Amino acid sequence: MTNEYLLTIAVPTYNGSKTIRNMLDILLPQITNEVEILISDNCSTDETSRIISGYCEKYPYIKSIRNKENLGADKNFLQCMLKASGKYVMLISDDDIIVEGAVGKIIDFLKNNPNISLAYLESVAFKDNYEGLEKCHGYKYLKEIKESNVTQNKREFFNNCKRLFGFTSSFVWSTKRIHEINNPEKYFGTYFLQAYICLCCSNKENDELGLIHGPCIAIGEYGIIGNYDVALVEGIYYEKMMNQAIAWGYPSKEFNEWYEWKLCTLCRNAIIKERAIGVKKTNSQNVLKASAKHPKTWLMLYPLLLLPKWFCRIALSAVRKRQGRTFTSYVNRPTS
Repeated sequence: MTNEYLLTIAVPTYNGSKTIRNMLDILLPQITNEVEILISDNCSTDETSRIISGYCEKYPYIKSIRNKENLGADKNFLQCMLKASGKYVMLISDDDIIVEGAVGKIIDFLKNNPNISLAYLESVAFKDNYEGLEKCHGYKYLKEIKESNVTQNKREFFNNCKRLFGFTSSFVWSTKRIHEINNPEKYFGTYFLQAYICLCCSNKENDELGLIHGPCIAIGEYGIIGNYDVALVEGIYYEKMMNQAIAWGYPSKEFNEWYEWKLCTLCRNAIIKERAIGVKKTNSQNVLKASAKHPKTWLMLYPLLLLPKWFCRIALSAVRKRQGRTFTSYVNRPTS
């Protein structure tokens, strides 16, 4: 397999007209002839297609795909990976940012470690609008962290990346290894195809796993509810992926502890927000199913299912006031 580029940066997008310009404007000055940009528009219904066309006319090296129908998020992710011309590929959501200087850092790391099968990119977070790296949450901590390194120890790798294990914009994969994967379709519809790809790129005994320290990605925290059932996706589907990871040598104790904390935190936030604004995405039966084998979560999760709407509205308003946001900033966010 001959690679035209060292790295493909793929942008799966759906109705991203409000954010994709900013992401591209920060990314494009970092691009060299070793990097391919590939955008896959998943049949957007807003101005996304027109915006992408404008960038392609101005920057001919940008490659773009427009799907004739919405494939779903996972299938669109896989399409990006399989059509990548780089030796390595990474995905960047249209509402996240590859921060200034990060592409050069990633390229240098890949050149210095040519046998990497999977690498994790550390990240920071911003609210509402990206105003530079130094204003992001987590920057003061990450700028002092140890240097990037390579490990074959899955426990060490997971303990560094567990906070965002499976997050779309946080990993670089070997395209050779992606093409070797059998039946990735079994993860379509779970929102965790990319996590399964991580497992497949790290399931051989001597796989080299990279940890690229210092912030590379800024994640947008827009204060809005995902358009999905949190208990189903972050609970049931994540647990399925977790069990596969443990079967392939990832640490059981650490993975289960992280799952329980993650499930409690995300379900709490989702249930309160959804009840406060009068929408219901997170199904109570899925909360019960996701927590069934994890007694430590019961005391946190089960009382949430009984919270009245008036209490949720007061709680959410108080949090929003403290964070400087309006109550009405909560709307459904497209995820495909």
